[in-house]
Amino acid sequence: MQQGAARTAADPDTTDPAAAASSTPVSTRPVAPARTSAAATRSRAHTADLVRVLLFTGVVVAHSIHGINSAPDVVRASNLVGTLLHLTRYGFVAVTLFVLVLSTRDRPMAPRTFWRRRFGLVVWPYLLWTLIYSVTDHLVIQGNPFGSPSQFVGDLALNMIDGEGKYQLYFLLISMQIYLAFPAIAWLLRRTENRHWAVLGVAAAIQLTMFVVYQYLPRPGGEFWFQVYENLWKTLPMYALFVAIGALAAYHHEAVERWLRDHVVGVIVAGLIGTFISVGAYLLATSPGHVPLQSNTPWNPATLPWLLGGLALLWLAAMGWDDLRAAGRPVGAKVVSAATVRAFGVFAVHPLILDILARLGFMSALFDWFPNSAVLRSILLVVVTLTLSLVLVDLLLRTPLSKWLVARPRIPLRRTPPA
Repeated sequence: MQQGAARTAADPDTTDPAAAASSTPVSTRPVAPARTSAAATRSRAHTADLVRVLLFTGVVVAHSIHGINSAPDVVRASNLVGTLLHLTRYGFVAVTLFVLVLSTRDRPMAPRTFWRRRFGLVVWPYLLWTLIYSVTDHLVIQGNPFGSPSQFVGDLALNMIDGEGKYQLYFLLISMQIYLAFPAIAWLLRRTENRHWAVLGVAAAIQLTMFVVYQYLPRPGGEFWFQVYENLWKTLPMYALFVAIGALAAYHHEAVERWLRDHVVGVIVAGLIGTFISVGAYLLATSPGHVPLQSNTPWNPATLPWLLGGLALLWLAAMGWDDLRAAGRPVGAKVVSAATVRAFGVFAVHPLILDILARLGFMSALFDWFPNSAVLRSILLVVVTLTLSLVLVDLLLRTPLSKWLVARPRIPLRRTPPA
């Protein structure tokens, strides 16, 4: 993901690394005071699946629009879309914690066992895709030749540390931090069981502090502090509020879900008001052809009302979808299930697809085909990028490296018929 845009679940046997809790439960002890039926847990996992699929789709939309809409006549509108799609990164953190906490109820696991089982799901895809992009960026992107072997190795080593191998890979660093910190988060949830509003308030204060530091304060001097500043936004404090929202929503999921159902209209109104505030702040800070850098940063405090409201609206919509699914209505449950399996893979490969399309001249062809419509150009690019990404992911799912590349077990080329 680019710095200006962002970014897994219910299947008990396979998992995306960014939400691994949905497969193998992890914790030191159960973290919730009450037990949940298996059917209710599966239902909430379906809700999280749809939210996650929509967030991953938003990542592709953000990067596609950013890739071809930088001209003065469209930059204001395209950056507004990018600003709204910052929801992908923060929403993804919340959903990951929600699924992780929910799936660990009554199924304890020692921290060391958890880390041993989980980290490979993130580390190997992260390292392999960092290596892949370190090569393909030179092979595919024009005007980017290979340097000396020592420079290549040095850049590769640095990218594996700072998550800059490609613009979306930094988020796997955040995922690793979530897994590393989860036993402590589970412990904190138990120890503060009667003070969770205070936990939420502290988390909000931490995140707002990070927002203010990055949005308004000057960059620090000195090489060391400059490097700290350049990488601190990839750490959990930048997402503290959404860590707390996801964890606490799962810890109190029955009460939270009941409250959401009882206050649907109020939640929708509040979400729309938050959207209006954030969009209005963006429009006031920009003008046609002029979009200051600070107007659409992912840590702009003015965007926070939308981040909170948008996540609530998205979750409500997913709950409504899951109600229809549970009632047997044809609402694409199989499509969502298939998309969940492929979501992380699409996240991993879509920048490569965009690079290849640019190298083949597809981007410039879009301007020839639709010279007067940035909307049509963007829609077509999103559709093509998603389609080709899904094709590539399906191929990778059938290779021996499937688990390392797309964080899913290999799908056999031929399914063995039942005996």
